[in-house]
Amino acid sequence: MLQLYSRLTRVSLIVMGAVFFYGCASTNSGPRAMTEFEQLRPTSILVVPVVNKSVDVEAPTYMLTTLPMVLGNRGYYVFPINTVKTILDHEGFYEPAEVHAQPPESLAAMFGADCILYVTIHEWTSQYILLATTTIVDFEYRLVNSDGHQFWHARKRLHYSPQNNDTGNPLANLVGAAISAALERAKPNYLPLTRQANGEVFLYNGTAIPPGPYSPKHQAYYSQFDVAPATDKTTEEQKTAPAAQ
Repeated sequence: MLQLYSRLTRVSLIVMGAVFFYGCASTNSGPRAMTEFEQLRPTSILVVPVVNKSVDVEAPTYMLTTLPMVLGNRGYYVFPINTVKTILDHEGFYEPAEVHAQPPESLAAMFGADCILYVTIHEWTSQYILLATTTIVDFEYRLVNSDGHQFWHARKRLHYSPQNNDTGNPLANLVGAAISAALERAKPNYLPLTRQANGEVFLYNGTAIPPGPYSPKHQAYYSQFDVAPATDKTTEEQKTAPAAQ
């Protein structure tokens, strides 16, 4: 019995030691390397007209009304959507696909933008099947810098189906489901889904973008890399540069 107790004690110590060293290895993994986005640190984002591959002509409008807010709240300057469209129209670029086909360098130079956001709507539908309506959106996002290099990409697909409360009456449940499906079919829940997709892509999950220079979290975020932000570096250079003669 004593021998068995001794063995159990040794096994326990070995396991505790392994957990301790694993914990040390996990917490002392060192600083994370900067992503390409973090190295570029763009200040301004040009959102160009959205390419719409769905049959709903209003889909790009919904998208363009939600993007500036989420990007602005993240700390980036977003060129006014209406101004961008006016300038592009003046330059003869009326179709979104035509704009997307232009060299990114020329678009960035036209507005003085650090990077360009291209968005494609792959799906924007509301499907009615067996007294149930499901609204589906599928978006693709690409960020390209002023040199024409794509440094960030994401794609998000979401769906929404109205949830009905169980009344305890099968007939009432059936009628309620039919009414909910009809309402969703008549006026699909596109705007909340679009906002949710943009939020999840730019703010959460593995595709979240870093806080921009106008975010109060910008300095604290980049301090983890022990590298001064580009704007601070420029300011210091201006302070130390000799005055022009």
